[in-house]
Amino acid sequence: MMLSIALRGDTTRFPGNTLPALRSALRAGSDLVKVDVHLSADGYPVLADERVITTNGSPPRAVSDLSLAELATVRTDIEHRVPTLMEVLAEFPTRDVPALLVEADTPEAALATDTLLRERGFADRLLFTGPVEVLNALRGRSTRAHLLLPWEQPGPPPDDLTHTLRPTFLGTHHTLLNRELVEDLQHRGFRVAAWAVNEYSEMARLAGMGVDAAATDRPAELVSLTHGREQGDLMAPGPA
Repeated sequence: MMLSIALRGDTTRFPGNTLPALRSALRAGSDLVKVDVHLSADGYPVLADERVITTNGSPPRAVSDLSLAELATVRTDIEHRVPTLMEVLAEFPTRDVPALLVEADTPEAALATDTLLRERGFADRLLFTGPVEVLNALRGRSTRAHLLLPWEQPGPPPDDLTHTLRPTFLGTHHTLLNRELVEDLQHRGFRVAAWAVNEYSEMARLAGMGVDAAATDRPAELVSLTHGREQGDLMAPGPA
């Protein structure tokens, strides 16, 4: 069965990267929710749609320039505020692995997130994605980290890159995928994730060719094609 990934939660109903969006996507049956994690000026991992946001109608500012207290004023509706990663983790029962795909934009944000996860007993249990320098930092910390390598070019990535990072998933835009490429990538040891899949017919095409995961802004439609699986079953090692 194809894994369903909700991009920033259920954005058809709520602002992305908010607690209501997360809850709605999980209620719909999504296997994972992809969240974007950045560091506030005072070093807290927080979820935000973009690295640059607008506060109270003022000019855009980087999340890294705003303290946690300032971020709390970004949205007047408390349910739609910028949540901390700690708040997000609290949404899951203590013994359950959070159903999250974490995208970090900097190595610092990735390592701070990883540190928090380790403190909560979730070391090497979540899937991370981001630029190559982010994945390098995570792999340097742990040989067991689960990584999704974004790859937006036709064909497989270079061997030296995959041997260094050893990703579990290779993620690419759905328009670049065909059956032959999917089979080739899976033969090389990757699980294949298709990105930005928002049309039902395309979801069905990808499921039919054996794609391992699809990420969408329309989680309810994607879930109707999938039955979901336990997250732990999906974290097989990448290529050696």
